[in-house]
Amino acid sequence: MRGGRWAKALMAGVFLCVSACTSSSAVGNVETSSSPGASPTPSPTPSASPTGPLAIGATPFHGGEVGLGYGPVSLTATGGQPPYAWSVDSGKLPPGLTISTDGTVGGQPTTLGGFTFKLKVADSAGASQLKQVGVTVYKALSVTPYCDIKCIIGAGCAKCGGVGAVSGGLPPYSYQVRGGAVPAGMGMSGLVLTGGFPKGTYNLTVQVTDQFGALATASGNWSIYGPATLNKGADSYDTSHNPPACTLRWTYSGGNPSVAPKVTILGYLQNCSVQGLCSTPTAPPPGWAVSVKSGLMTISTQGSGCVTSYVGTVRLALVDTAACATTQRSNEADLKVDMEFAC
Repeated sequence: MRGGRWAKALMAGVFLCVSACTSSSAVGNVETSSSPGASPTPSPTPSASPTGPLAIGATPFHGGEVGLGYGPVSLTATGGQPPYAWSVDSGKLPPGLTISTDGTVGGQPTTLGGFTFKLKVADSAGASQLKQVGVTVYKALSVTPYCDIKCIIGAGCAKCGGVGAVSGGLPPYSYQVRGGAVPAGMGMSGLVLTGGFPKGTYNLTVQVTDQFGALATASGNWSIYGPATLNKGADSYDTSHNPPACTLRWTYSGGNPSVAPKVTILGYLQNCSVQGLCSTPTAPPPGWAVSVKSGLMTISTQGSGCVTSYVGTVRLALVDTAACATTQRSNEADLKVDMEFAC
């Protein structure tokens, strides 16, 4: 009997303890959430999506050159609903260029000319925009050499100094010596040597660069000769034949190796015959003829009629007649003439 009462009393105490602990914990939670001065924490809201209509941004296309890699172009768009997809709506890109859906344009042009096309950008919501653009593709940079094998030029010549001619690419061009050297005393403007060539052998290699960075090379090789040397031979004397005549052979050396020089009369001087006749002529001797070839100069004179009387000295020199002739003539030589006869 006593044991039963004690058990019931113990059960009641446990119940009161549990109830008190539970009630105290619940009250504590309520007080904490509603303590004076505290504000409720707001629920987070999703960030707003970009607004505005779809629009094409910069289209930084530039010129190109046949056979030269085209600097990549990255297209941009704003607004709408990314991601964007790019394409060509009408017209065509220059052959050799391609456009990817992410807006990257690149490649290597294969055809020169002007190309106009419409770009199209579409967003993920189905909106699209168009923009017309154009690209000019230039002819490939090239150099036509003038003297890549060898040019034979006379010393002092100032009109035959071209290394080559540039075409294609995008000017202005820049030039840089890559081999050899500009001959002493000369200058260089583009692919043209300025001033007169000095005697000697020269070579020069020049690299040409255009505004796209394309490269071309021109080489020049020159053999520069000096004036010929005239070697005086016999004089023209004939006072015993009717009519008097004389054929002389002089020689020369040097000068242009492939083009014969021309004999020129620089002037006239006095000469005296064995009979004491002194005269200064004003014209060539009668029957005057000269031929020049392969180092040999042949001079002919011949009187006519019953009376011939020509006494004087003829001053001669050789002059270069080549297209790129030396500006210096040969040395001078005096030919004395005495052609007298009376029937």
